[in-house]
Amino acid sequence: MLEPLDDQTRDLRDTLREFCRREVMPGAARRDAAAEYPAELFARLAGMGLMGITVPEELGGLGLDMRTQVLAMEEIAYADASLGSVFAGHYLGMETLRQFGSPDQRERYLPGLAAGTFRVAFALTEPDAGSDISRIRTRATAGPDGWTIIGGKTFISNARESDALTVFAMTDPDAGIRGITAFLVPTGADGVGFSAPIEKLGLRGEHAYEVTFDGVRVGADAVLGEPGGGGRIALEVLNSARIDVAALANGVAMRALDLAAGYAATRVQFGRPIRELQAIQMLLAEIDALVQSGRLHTYHAAALRDRDEDVRRAGSLAKYVASENCFQAVDKALQIHGGYGFVKESEIERLYRDCRIFRIYEGTSQIQLLTVAKLLARRHDRHGTAV
Repeated sequence: MLEPLDDQTRDLRDTLREFCRREVMPGAARRDAAAEYPAELFARLAGMGLMGITVPEELGGLGLDMRTQVLAMEEIAYADASLGSVFAGHYLGMETLRQFGSPDQRERYLPGLAAGTFRVAFALTEPDAGSDISRIRTRATAGPDGWTIIGGKTFISNARESDALTVFAMTDPDAGIRGITAFLVPTGADGVGFSAPIEKLGLRGEHAYEVTFDGVRVGADAVLGEPGGGGRIALEVLNSARIDVAALANGVAMRALDLAAGYAATRVQFGRPIRELQAIQMLLAEIDALVQSGRLHTYHAAALRDRDEDVRRAGSLAKYVASENCFQAVDKALQIHGGYGFVKESEIERLYRDCRIFRIYEGTSQIQLLTVAKLLARRHDRHGTAV
């Protein structure tokens, strides 16, 4: 933490931690094995007021800061990374409306989003458009009564469980990223289709889908922001989402550290607990350092976001450091468990599968480094120094 928690945030953290340890953790392995969507747990989190942490109070939210949102992400991911990813996906979908919705759209949708009674999924990625969103092939054509959308998306988390999708479609193919427009599309609209949940290595309780749009009709009021402004919306929302992903990674790394420390305290070799062996002590200290550095980067980025500062660099650094550190932390924790960490019954085995995606989604680690490098060059050219 960069600053001490105030009483309200500490109480929220303690209440959420107790709920997650008592109600979420015990069933996480079973839900993972069955690829079961955690609908009941999501509803209970909504009942605790956690779906609108950063939504203004006048629109039904808690009116708190992103640091509190990050803290909640960590606690939930510590208990179950799948539920944490569902939770983060909710905020990803909500951010488009919170940041870029018109006053009417915000008043119409944010209270339901904050209550968890209305949900929006973020539909950006396509088979040929991942890191390069200018390659989007989904098209929206203007007509006298609105727009017609044709195309498809993939890896869309929470899509079938949501009430609407923020769909990014090309409305001016010659304009590249400036030709993308964002639309709010009801999931029940004629022409919207969903695949079965995509089988994944990890985060099996969080369902992702292929989504198709076969001549879907929406009104003019479905546009978010301005026509042609969808590319900027996507990039701005992803800047915040990267901080959320960093928080998920931190939560998993924190759990790995606790599991490793607990196992090292009880596993006896050579007549003593293995935590007394210098090799194990070094692994534990390395995991601790990885966890703490990931959290510091993440909370720093959240603090900048709360001050409405540019978080492109800080968000990319947080996502890169936290996700890469998480993978190393879980790997070292598995090493401490030895062969017992490699079997299906081990929680570390599940964490190993869950954490791998953090280095990929919302921009791969390599994309984060390229973003940081470009910003570094601009700063050097502008000020004559990169520091």
